[in-house]
Amino acid sequence: MKHFHITELFKHFAGVQQQRLSKQNVARQLPEDDFLDQLLSRCHREKDAALLRQSLGDPYFPLGMLERTIFADVTGMRFFINKRRPDLEPELAGELMAWATAFLKIRHDIQTFFDPATITCIPVDGFRHRLPLGQWCTLCGVCCQIGGVPPNPPPGIRYPDHWYAFLCGKALENQQLCPFLFQYFGEPLYFCAIHHIKPVACRQFDMENCRERLAERNLHA
Repeated sequence: MKHFHITELFKHFAGVQQQRLSKQNVARQLPEDDFLDQLLSRCHREKDAALLRQSLGDPYFPLGMLERTIFADVTGMRFFINKRRPDLEPELAGELMAWATAFLKIRHDIQTFFDPATITCIPVDGFRHRLPLGQWCTLCGVCCQIGGVPPNPPPGIRYPDHWYAFLCGKALENQQLCPFLFQYFGEPLYFCAIHHIKPVACRQFDMENCRERLAERNLHA
């Protein structure tokens, strides 16, 4: 198999995995895949490869959003960043590894410090539960394509200390997406993993804010 850029590897795997997850009764174990193997080979340690494999196989890992952020070309009014540049491979590999680590940490925290059946809109137990559709929020996830928010919890809630850095955008390099945004079984549906205890700023985000955010998403400073 020829050498592919990490962006090509990730996008190929993400496309196949999202299609696979969207099918009912799919096996949870990742199938053998040359693109996945080459993607995992970018990890320098077996421990990191195992962690990345675990994240990539999770039905809530936001593959689609990472395609649209970390691995998407950046076009501005006066610049263009091609995410297939060879010199960007180490940086992109590091960002993917950091994202996988944060995702699994949050998954662990939800299980350890809260009730995973109640803090979000559906239980995050690996089974297909009905999402709360039929409301103004279409679960597109665009509002969560942000670098961070004020990490103030609602009254009566205390977050694990490291969540404050996750929420305000100081934990992940070049954060373009909230790490608490999960994807639903490969479908283009995204939900907040801590919906019922999310920060005050997120709770105040309403339909009008949503419309403004959607109108602005393709604008670049």
